[in-house]
Amino acid sequence: MDRWVSKLRRTFANDHRCVFYLFSAGGILLFFLLSLRYGNRMYVWMVQENEPGNRFSDYFAHLGLTVDRNHLYENVGWDAMGCFPPLAYCMYYLLYKLTAVRGFLPEGWQSTETIPGALPVMTYYLIFNALLFFLAISVTGERKRKRDLAIFSLLMLSAVFSGSGYLAANSTMLVLAILVAAFHLKDSRQAWEREISLVFFAVCVALKLYPAVFGLLFLKEKRYRELLRLILYSMILLFGPFVFFGGFRGFCFWIRHITNTMHYTNFGRLQYLLGIFYTGLKMFFGIDNKAVCAVLTVLVCLLWTWLAWRSRSRYREVFFLICIMVFFPANAYRYSLSYFAIPLIMYLKEEQAETPRRWPGRLAMGLYGLLYTIPVWWLAVIPLSRRYQFYTLTSVEIWLYLVMYTLIAVLMTAELTARHPGKPAGPDAGCIRKSSFSNKRKDGQYENREG
Repeated sequence: MDRWVSKLRRTFANDHRCVFYLFSAGGILLFFLLSLRYGNRMYVWMVQENEPGNRFSDYFAHLGLTVDRNHLYENVGWDAMGCFPPLAYCMYYLLYKLTAVRGFLPEGWQSTETIPGALPVMTYYLIFNALLFFLAISVTGERKRKRDLAIFSLLMLSAVFSGSGYLAANSTMLVLAILVAAFHLKDSRQAWEREISLVFFAVCVALKLYPAVFGLLFLKEKRYRELLRLILYSMILLFGPFVFFGGFRGFCFWIRHITNTMHYTNFGRLQYLLGIFYTGLKMFFGIDNKAVCAVLTVLVCLLWTWLAWRSRSRYREVFFLICIMVFFPANAYRYSLSYFAIPLIMYLKEEQAETPRRWPGRLAMGLYGLLYTIPVWWLAVIPLSRRYQFYTLTSVEIWLYLVMYTLIAVLMTAELTARHPGKPAGPDAGCIRKSSFSNKRKDGQYENREG
């Protein structure tokens, strides 16, 4: 017993990644224990927007829109619902055809789930997303099945995934899995694998638009030919499917929906930069000016772009680009935080570091553990009975975004204080080394680059 305890102590002392597992698993386990006492109240507290009846809403809403695909973008009642590119609706149209019953037309998207067979098809869709995500994790980095299963399980049980992404059945979960696989293949030694990576990135752009920011990685690495092919694949997959959804007329309505959504915000939104600045300026300075908020949003995104460009850490450069992808779009929700699992997986799946990097590695892993968990300890500050007048502002949301912004501040500080890219690489705090996300090419182009 003493030998086992001593080994465990050495592991935690030498490998700060264990801090993530400890914090994440602790919160999830405590949630299930408290559920024995409080029952369904714990679930209602944990799920997005405190609306347990709002289940699988993003899936069924978009599924219902495909009933009249030729006028899909015209019939959207809410601009945010019409922001998905047509490739996403190709997927939803296929799923709708699998569940559609002749002569049975739902009155609205809320009743789409009443179609016979709709719930089983949706269940298999979510299972496919989860299996694809596990497969992407398992082929990445050091292949250890127990660790892969631990990472997958903790992420899936966290409030970000189970209480938002999979609860709403949002396509973010599918895009996340494809992106993890794309990063794994991006720097492969095999040319055909790198080409598949380009296709995967293009598919993600055609499903969600915002992954286009990862094109900056190819520009930074001077992989211009691959960047051009990525742009070509993205253009084909993004605009080609409009043929099935209203053609040029549908494209014009789509652009209108995106433009209107990007200007949308209201008081109390913590999930994106425009909402943060609007809430903060109005609360503390009495300023109600969305133009100022838009300018501040662009400036912060430019700062993140510069940090990603100067970084020698593959972990941090991807992290800052994801910051842009998550916090620049308006009308975002909790499930968008799932994209930050990409650099986390990169970090957890690397080989053991030669020397322990105590900061910000241990601090960053602790914050990641507090992000991808169920923050039951927060009930000591905000009780179960507390409710807020803003439907997107819940106690869980407050915790998750406080942790997220603290993590961003920590990694920005680490990058700003890191050694200049032009100097020889050393034991830079928080850098990734020997990661499969940056395998060496045969020509040795990335041989001397840190993770």
